[in-house]
Amino acid sequence: MTTSTTKPLRPLKGVRILSLCLNLPGPAALMRCHQLGASCVKLEPPAPAGAAPGTSGDPMGLYNRDAYNELHQGVRLVRADLKTEAGQKLLHKELAKADVLLTSFRPSALVKLGLPWKALHKQYPTLCQVAIVGSPGARAEEPGHDLTYLAENGLVTGLGLPATLYADMGGSLMASEAVLQALLARQHSGKGSLIEVALSDAAAYLALPRRWGLT
Repeated sequence: MTTSTTKPLRPLKGVRILSLCLNLPGPAALMRCHQLGASCVKLEPPAPAGAAPGTSGDPMGLYNRDAYNELHQGVRLVRADLKTEAGQKLLHKELAKADVLLTSFRPSALVKLGLPWKALHKQYPTLCQVAIVGSPGARAEEPGHDLTYLAENGLVTGLGLPATLYADMGGSLMASEAVLQALLARQHSGKGSLIEVALSDAAAYLALPRRWGLT
């Protein structure tokens, strides 16, 4: 068995990414961006009341610490309650240094946090945002899960559960691709842009061979 001696490309070297994402798709996208060379920072909410010192505010850190640790290798973690004045001040301190903001909130939640795209773009015109949602457009406010999106696209074919979280992980790859797209577009326009990545679209993409009758 031979191993490649080619050095891995790091096309995101020098790029600063700020993530507000919890659970799986956003942190998986951030992990991928770090592997591509980006400098990654994640703001996490405070841990639940009564939790042991050092407990993460990300639910993944509570129910699967091993997965959480692997997802956040090399990521600088900062505790911030974005619903407070101090948390907002810290958020904007990091935004001022970031090239890309990665989010996984519903649009209405971003508005409540003072982060609607128009206001964000006006204040930070070169900042790009990649927003992970469950479904695109008007359905972005609907709650959903990986299994929901797979079932909608005919990828749950029996009584057994799928072998992995295909929509979440496929969406994370689409989100890291969107980071590259936004940065390439900024090189030409000089301005940041918003790209929405829907997990349901990721499931639909994975389902294309089945729809085409290739499986």
